[in-house]
Order: sequence, then structure tokens, then C-alpha cells
Amino acid sequence: MRWFSLDLDVSIAIFWRYFWRMTLFTIFGAVVLNEATKWWVNLHHDDPAQALMAGRIFTLIFLVLLLFYGIGIWAGHLITKPMKIRGQHIRIEVVQKDGQPVTVWRKALSCWWGFNWRNSLLFVSLATILAGFQVNPMISGIVYLPMMFVIGIFSMWWWIFHPIGRVHLVLHKEA
Repeated sequence: MRWFSLDLDVSIAIFWRYFWRMTLFTIFGAVVLNEATKWWVNLHHDDPAQALMAGRIFTLIFLVLLLFYGIGIWAGHLITKPMKIRGQHIRIEVVQKDGQPVTVWRKALSCWWGFNWRNSLLFVSLATILAGFQVNPMISGIVYLPMMFVIGIFSMWWWIFHPIGRVHLVLHKEA
């Protein structure tokens, strides 16, 4: 018995390729950010206000790096490499509506934006609705991780199978 349709399985697989790379980079970056901030504060013997500012600056640097990494993932073939689901070979291609070739960075920016605006829209909407309920903050934290995962899968499905714009992700089934 199959739990999901093929298009949802493809969306899950593509989302997972993106999600685990971003998660590992975020964890690694948080550790490096913490150590860099401690090193900077210890080196300069900053007072608490300066230490807070150093933490903010290192956080901003990390967020910019995370942005470039998130876009850069789409520039390569890490996410768009062929896959096999339910015995079917599926090739992924990024194309432009008018048939013109897509440059690497246009592909990366279009793919990143196509997925992330949908993901952000859904996450902010649901988080706003959940914020209206009076619940224990620990329970809210536990709810957010599965919610992020489900929203990410749905956002990927929405982007692939209901595209908007000039650059689309196209799936080809091969025999």
C-alpha cells in the first residue's frame, strides 16, 4: 500500500535533499558562531554591551553566509540530480518558460526564491495562528519542528507542481 502519490514522494525527496544540508550547515554555523563570539570577547576583554554587539555582528555574518549557502545549494546538482522513486527514474531539470537556457545563478536564485517565499508565507501564517493559542512554550517548540517539516514538503510540492513565474522545475519520468 502506498501512503502518498508519486508527486508528493518526489516533493519529499527533493525537500529532504535541501533540508538536511541546510540543517547541518545551520548546526555547524551555530557552533562556529558561538566559538567565534567567545574568542572575540575573550581576545578584546569586552564589556557586556560590546560582547552583545559582537554576538550580533557574528550572527549577522552567519545569516548572510546561510543565505548564500541556501542559494548555492541550488546552483549545483545536489538537489536536481536524478532520483529513483518507486522504481521510476526521474530526471529534474530547471527550465525557462520561453525555452531560453537558464544560467547557473539565475537557476539558483529562481529555485531558492520559488521554494522559500512559499515556505515563509505558510510558516508565518501558521505560526501566527498558533501564537493566538495560550499554550506552554515548551509545547509550542515541540510543535514547530514537525510543522516546519510538513510546511517545507508542501511548499516544495506547491512550487514544483503549481509553478508561478518564468523559471520552473520540470520532472521527466524515464523508462
